[in-house]
Amino acid sequence: QRYTSSTYPLILDLGVGPGLLSIEIFRKIPQATIIGIDPLIKMLELAKGNVKNTDFQTFEPIVGVSENIPLKNSTVDVIASRFSLPYWIQPNKSFEEMMRVLKPGGKVVLEALNRDFPTWKLFSIKIHMLFNRAGRDVTKYHTDAYKLAHTLDQVEQFFIEAGFTISEKKGKKNEWKFIIVAEK
Repeated sequence: QRYTSSTYPLILDLGVGPGLLSIEIFRKIPQATIIGIDPLIKMLELAKGNVKNTDFQTFEPIVGVSENIPLKNSTVDVIASRFSLPYWIQPNKSFEEMMRVLKPGGKVVLEALNRDFPTWKLFSIKIHMLFNRAGRDVTKYHTDAYKLAHTLDQVEQFFIEAGFTISEKKGKKNEWKFIIVAEK
């Protein structure tokens, strides 16, 4: 693990997917080192290609899952995760793993789909996506994710049970997503 002694922040993009969040992070913190973890090699290759098309060089894609993060204890400054929570098989274990790899005082910024989002609004989004030629596969993927989503209260409980302190919450009960910031 060559990043553990860096003077720049080490950020873990958990569930990196195509790397779009990593690119946003690099734009705000260009000196950061970002490790992108995803269970799918196809996604990691896509992320590596997308990041390569930018000026950012300190991106490391790693195959892994949220329930068993392949990093040493207390090595990560910030964990960012956007919309991957519905695919975590054992969320309680995932939150314990995030606690394990974070440095003391480290933060998690989790953006998640909201299970409490009204079904009729979800249907209108689905129609909108189809009219805008998002494609049936993409539309199905995004709307099916809500079936696996969690409520704001459930996610807050995952954080608390893992020993985190919640420092910020953004989003309301009927909105399509929410953000929780928590600290070790």
